[in-house]
Amino acid sequence: MNPSIRWLAGAVGAHRRAFVSTLVSNLIGQLAVLGAAVTGAWLVGRAIAGRGVPLGPAGAVLGGLVAVAALAAWWETYVAHDLAYRVLAGLRGQVYGAVARIAPARLLGRRSGDLAAAALSDVETLEWLFAHTLAQLITAGTVLVAGSAAAAVIDPLLPAFSLPLAACVLTVPLWLRRASRRHGDELREATAELTADVVDTVQGMRELAAFRAVERRRDLLARKTRRLARAQAANAARGGLETALTDLLLAVAAAGTLLLVATVIGSPADAPVAMVLAAGSLGPAAQVALLLKEYGTLRAAADRVHALVTAPANVTPPREPLEVPAEPDVVFEDVRFRYTPDGPDVLRGVSFRVPYGRTVALVGASGAGKSTCVSLLLRHWDPDGGRILVGGVPLPRIADLHRHVTVVPQDVHLFAGTVEQNVRLGAPRADVADALRTAQLAVDPGLPVGERGVTLSGGQRARVAVARALATRAPVLVLDEAVANLDPDNEARLADALEGAAAGRATLVIAHRLSTVRRADRIVLLEEGRVAAQGSYAELAERLAPLFAR
Repeated sequence: MNPSIRWLAGAVGAHRRAFVSTLVSNLIGQLAVLGAAVTGAWLVGRAIAGRGVPLGPAGAVLGGLVAVAALAAWWETYVAHDLAYRVLAGLRGQVYGAVARIAPARLLGRRSGDLAAAALSDVETLEWLFAHTLAQLITAGTVLVAGSAAAAVIDPLLPAFSLPLAACVLTVPLWLRRASRRHGDELREATAELTADVVDTVQGMRELAAFRAVERRRDLLARKTRRLARAQAANAARGGLETALTDLLLAVAAAGTLLLVATVIGSPADAPVAMVLAAGSLGPAAQVALLLKEYGTLRAAADRVHALVTAPANVTPPREPLEVPAEPDVVFEDVRFRYTPDGPDVLRGVSFRVPYGRTVALVGASGAGKSTCVSLLLRHWDPDGGRILVGGVPLPRIADLHRHVTVVPQDVHLFAGTVEQNVRLGAPRADVADALRTAQLAVDPGLPVGERGVTLSGGQRARVAVARALATRAPVLVLDEAVANLDPDNEARLADALEGAAAGRATLVIAHRLSTVRRADRIVLLEEGRVAAQGSYAELAERLAPLFAR
């Protein structure tokens, strides 16, 4: 069995009672249907043979079996979908947990639409596996054995003829399994690409309109749609061929069974029953073949979900966490780092300190390693060498790092909702009014914020991000060009407010503006992944001048 399918089958283990209910209800229903068919055939056989037909008792039995079959079908529909939705809810939680665990390092290069396909479309596809496949496969095998055994009682030739044909029907999906896998992969890949492109198009519609690229983007979506349509057509054609082959085998089996019954069954009263029992081994085989027809699509979806859920975290959680002091400083000690094992060194022995209650500006040309220092401080990655300490505690020994370190990113992401909801993102009980006041943002906390903050100006988005960081009251604050979107007056006012807030924090500023650098207590100049100089602005003014003159 495919490892992904085996893993998903194991997910049912957490819902054994629901699975057993699904299995029992389906088995009872299938056996009741077979029993009703046999009872009806027995009545027909007695009528053909001119024997007496006990309509009262037989009718009661037949009616009871039909009622049991109907109730079992209702019960099976309910419990099977209840099982499926329970498992799918658990899988969605695992997908969300996986994204949170591996972000952002292992998400680099993955498009948000592709992740959305794995989290929504692929997981939804697996509903067929849990609601309509696992228990039904077991039941079909059981009914096949029961029907064949009963047919053997009448005449051993009946199962000897029908079972090989049933085996042929079961093997039909295997004949085209390579095509099924290929079509499943193509279908999931085409679906994911189109989903990702649609998400990109919706998010970038303003830019597309501004650069008159809407028509070109429409052509791209049309090409991706045609690719998806071709993948769907190929998958449907293969599925149609499987269905045709299955129907052909069933027709041959039915004709052969009828001829065999007419030849070997001497009693007219037994012939209808023998026919039904012989066919009873073919029906489950056809059902299994139908279920396996979409195996390629199921496997492709399962592979994508399994790969995401089982992806290892980029950093490991602390096994023996240590407490961080209330007033920590931040220390980089000989930190070395590269993003890939065979990639270039990004940081080459970086060492500096951010004292509590002070502000340190990290400056340097693009590519010098400033953003990498921030990513390492937030523990998106671990250094290849050296170490980073917060309050004297190495980062891998801190249990809840984000309770101690908070960041205002340059690329601010706001969620649809209100200003208050965005400010309280990391601190549900925070004093929103105080945080907004410190961030110099005079707006109603209940002001609606559109997706990605589209209803706010760039400066307002930046100040909401500042308020969100301040609301956490984390003792280490990282400002990644937090004032880049502000005009000079608002920049100066926010900088004054942040200076007051920095008195109770260790503040690391990624600075691209000279005005920001001048306010820092200390400046660390990075050049090609190394610390080229440290000191006050007065001490480094001459070395900084070329950097800010660009």
